[in-house]
Amino acid sequence: MSDTIIQFVNALTAEAPGQPHSVQLEVDTDGDLHALYEVLLMSMTEILKKWYAPPITISRVSPRDLERLQAYFASFGFKLNLAVVPTPRVLHINNRDYLQKSRLEEMKFCVADQGQLYTVHFTNFPRM
Repeated sequence: MSDTIIQFVNALTAEAPGQPHSVQLEVDTDGDLHALYEVLLMSMTEILKKWYAPPITISRVSPRDLERLQAYFASFGFKLNLAVVPTPRVLHINNRDYLQKSRLEEMKFCVADQGQLYTVHFTNFPRM
């Protein structure tokens, strides 16, 4: 599946982001939301790998690139949400919790970096 995602990302980023819902994301997840969530995370990572040298550190993503990343996700029908808060004094991150969730918007990926806690989650981009 990762080769398919890389091919999709290469084709997607060959041009500027299109209008919301203008790109067809075709990945066989058999209706499995957990698999879809993983595809969205891998897509985000592959796009960032094209823009930034590894290791990818979320704190390095510029506001302009975050907007561009969100525009690419909107083009294939998803809203990429990023919340940033100061890192709590006590922190427990379990990025496998998504396996216990039944709705895409409840599935979250967290990472602490540079004194901030970054939380990414996806929702369907509304149709106009």
